[in-house]
Amino acid sequence: MNAIVEIDKAGRIVIPKKMRDAMGLKAGSRLRVEQSLDELRLEPDVPEPHLEMRDGILVLVSGPPLSGEDAIQSIEEDRERRMRYVAGLSNEP
Repeated sequence: MNAIVEIDKAGRIVIPKKMRDAMGLKAGSRLRVEQSLDELRLEPDVPEPHLEMRDGILVLVSGPPLSGEDAIQSIEEDRERRMRYVAGLSNEP
């Protein structure tokens, strides 16, 4: 999909709706802008996924879904962190 857009006086461009929808971009979505010689590249700025404790349950937040292997690794890292805390070896719960 291609489009030609115009920069307004404030330096803004509008990404066409079909492109925003196809990429899942909404108001407030963050984009990384990279310049390479005479080219600009826009990419979604997706934070690294991580597990967060919410009401006693580990929840995946920020980012695309984890692979099964990455999910297992994140759970093991969280378990190790909690075991160090319970054993008194760390101040981080």
